[in-house]
Amino acid sequence: MNSNWTQYGIVLITAGLLPLVGCGGGGSTTSDETGLLSLAVSDGPIHDAKKVCITFDEIEFKHGSEAPFVVELDSAEKVNLLDFQGNNAAPLLFNEELPAGNYQWLRLGVDASLGSNGGAGDTNGDDCDGEGSYLVMNDETVHNLYVPSGAETGLKLVSGFTVPVNGSADFTAEFDLGKSITAPPGLQPDVILKPAIRLVNNVDAGTLTGQVSDELATVDACEASVYVFDDGVTPNGIEDGGDDPNDPVATAMLEEVDNAGIAEYHYTVGFLLAGDYEVAFTCDGAEFVPEEGKSATIEAQMLTTVDFP
Repeated sequence: MNSNWTQYGIVLITAGLLPLVGCGGGGSTTSDETGLLSLAVSDGPIHDAKKVCITFDEIEFKHGSEAPFVVELDSAEKVNLLDFQGNNAAPLLFNEELPAGNYQWLRLGVDASLGSNGGAGDTNGDDCDGEGSYLVMNDETVHNLYVPSGAETGLKLVSGFTVPVNGSADFTAEFDLGKSITAPPGLQPDVILKPAIRLVNNVDAGTLTGQVSDELATVDACEASVYVFDDGVTPNGIEDGGDDPNDPVATAMLEEVDNAGIAEYHYTVGFLLAGDYEVAFTCDGAEFVPEEGKSATIEAQMLTTVDFP
């Protein structure tokens, strides 16, 4: 990573809103035509954090020319995003019956206000058992998460998607926490959660995975990551505080795997839209191996392997 939060010794990066990916189709519908929507959340990882706990309480939809409507979750869904990396996702809605047709946007309602008690009551275990939305660092410090204008817009994803008539749509909202969390001066101990989220139609997405050599993964002080860029983009660091089209579209941390007593280092990036990408390994988000990246072609519903020997 390439931007230091010096007061807390943490590396955090921010970027702007990324577009939705719709599921095609569309057209006008009558009021009694419906379809089914499933929606889950997943995470692009962040170094130095033990838990990133988000409390989702509702989802608001804007359908056609109609007034927005809200789907209340049965109970507030508290999700530790760090538990749902790679191709794992936490469900928020499953086969929810909604009016069919085109939607302009959706909003993930979250309990994340400025100066709140996010994290109060957390027992420092693996579960998110504290209040509201909050961040727990590896040094066990707790920080309330704040969504600017959250009461009005929450994590609002603007663009379009479609719920097909008498059909189903299956989406994953993929957070990139490295771009989403920032700590501007004067706000501590609160930190800001900004929407750096890709809403991906799972039918059109595949998974990228691979192994990284010990020589790369175990360099001293290496915060090992794999970055995925659009095809033709030379690997580069994430623009701090900006919305750079050359930023990575996704990132992954390494997982140490025991293979018959031998430690191996693997990564997984889920929910990538089918297409061509450049992939590179980095310890610091500034220097990359290889410098020009390695080509990867993602196919829908398929697993693609790119190793870094």
